[in-house]
Amino acid sequence: MPVSSKQAEPEVVERPRSLQTLRERKFEFRSLVPLDLRCCNRRQIRAYFENTYDVDEYLFSGLADEQYINKCPDRLRLPLIFYLGHTASVYVNKLVLAGLIDKRVNRHFETLFETGVDEMSWDDTENYRMGGSYKWPSVTEVLDYRHAVREMVFDLLDREPLDLPVLTGHPWWSLFMGMEHERIHLETSSVLFRQLPVRFLKRPENWKYAPLSMDEPAGPNEFVCVPSGKVTMGKPRKFPSYGWDNEYGNLDVDVPEFEANKYLVTNREFLEFVKEGGYQRQDLWTEEGWKWIKFRQATHPTFWVCDEGCQSGCGGDLASYSHCNLAREGQNGTAVENGTAVENGTAVENGAAESNGAEERNLEHKFKYRAIFDVLEMPWDWPVDVNYHEAKAFCTWKGPQYRLPTEAEHHRMRGNVPPSEDPQCDPVYDADRLANINLKFGSSSPVNMYPPNPMGFHDTFGNVWEWCEDQFNGLPGFKTDYLYEDYSSPFFDGRHTMIMGASFISTGAAASRFVRSTFRRHFFQHCGFRLVRSPDSAHDPTPVRLCRAEVFVLG
Repeated sequence: MPVSSKQAEPEVVERPRSLQTLRERKFEFRSLVPLDLRCCNRRQIRAYFENTYDVDEYLFSGLADEQYINKCPDRLRLPLIFYLGHTASVYVNKLVLAGLIDKRVNRHFETLFETGVDEMSWDDTENYRMGGSYKWPSVTEVLDYRHAVREMVFDLLDREPLDLPVLTGHPWWSLFMGMEHERIHLETSSVLFRQLPVRFLKRPENWKYAPLSMDEPAGPNEFVCVPSGKVTMGKPRKFPSYGWDNEYGNLDVDVPEFEANKYLVTNREFLEFVKEGGYQRQDLWTEEGWKWIKFRQATHPTFWVCDEGCQSGCGGDLASYSHCNLAREGQNGTAVENGTAVENGTAVENGAAESNGAEERNLEHKFKYRAIFDVLEMPWDWPVDVNYHEAKAFCTWKGPQYRLPTEAEHHRMRGNVPPSEDPQCDPVYDADRLANINLKFGSSSPVNMYPPNPMGFHDTFGNVWEWCEDQFNGLPGFKTDYLYEDYSSPFFDGRHTMIMGASFISTGAAASRFVRSTFRRHFFQHCGFRLVRSPDSAHDPTPVRLCRAEVFVLG
């Protein structure tokens, strides 16, 4: 769980030479809150760096065998070994660019692991590095490299002058960029783990899921009225935490009155859409969304699990794999007795059932739920994980008056705390905040687990991200950061849609009130949505910010 900045003396970390070595380490299930860059010291920075590095390796310790690190959980992503090396290489490349170091750790690795892939569409050709004859470095080589980068950062912390505050343009900004970049990949890599066959995984010690339900069910997802008001979007330039370039700038928006669900849409609510044939009705989908449906052959959310062999979208030699095969595959490869797999003395339902009984079962009993490392009984009061196309189809199914929130409306739902240069205005600094964020749990949680905010809404921070109507854009005054010029602006292309609010595994700057994140509309993330509608009396609902830029593709 999140802790305060006060830390014990740093420990010496032995060089890991294999994933088995990682599995034998005693990781803590916790994420530190970000540092106040006006007054942090070297010891605190080292602790935050080590926590960043460790929690990433903690995730990778969940692979059951080293051979699985070369698998492609998603046909449009690289093998997992790339992401283990990528996060370390970015530290080196940014520190070189900032002039804090002049000697590279491994030039070959810092080229090989520098850039991933960003597919233009769900049917893009697989990147040549994903499989075939391409040979990646060994796990030992990559772990050796990570250890060398760790030692390089320790050396930097010992010798380099530290002048406070650390703000944009400061050489040390590059180190914090490396840390927050790795925390983003903790989240995106966890989605890839969630797409792997469960038999490839073994939940790490101390990794804990939220309860499947509370004592009382969530109940009706009522609409809460939000009166008209003004919001200010944008992070102050002198706010003392790391920020990505798209967070800066300033925009005041007058938000008309609107209504929104008090809860995120739950698995139980989305089941009704599935029951009524939502995935088979072209009239509910946008043109782009229906093309995705036909390509992916989707019949339910991707992290719902049945036993009908649905397409899973993995790449390489996993292209034909389906996680919808409960009748044939026990949980994490263990023996199944009476539908229950037993691991470390804890019973985890894996939902095994006779394959010929699918037609006879009630749909409510048909589906299980894929968490990061396990298949669980369906947590009906957890928020549903969907992409933008699925969220919009649900809105259309509910009726023409329903839509997703705009970015400005999401700010209104959070409350009326204006942005300032005081860290106390950012909930990420509150280690005791009642929200499923910053790795309080290693999964989503019931939507009624935490109390509503003063506006009457649950989970405006944490649990899962929320899809918005706006396309990714820069705020007035936007400037690229010379250390990472292509972080945001290439995605102001009309093909990336904004997500807000962060998820259970969002940590550091990604869990901040100022984060403005985005993914392609077909992309899977720990992301859900809530319904919004404007009252009949509203003539001018909040404008949606759209981009109409030309898309430039290298090569």
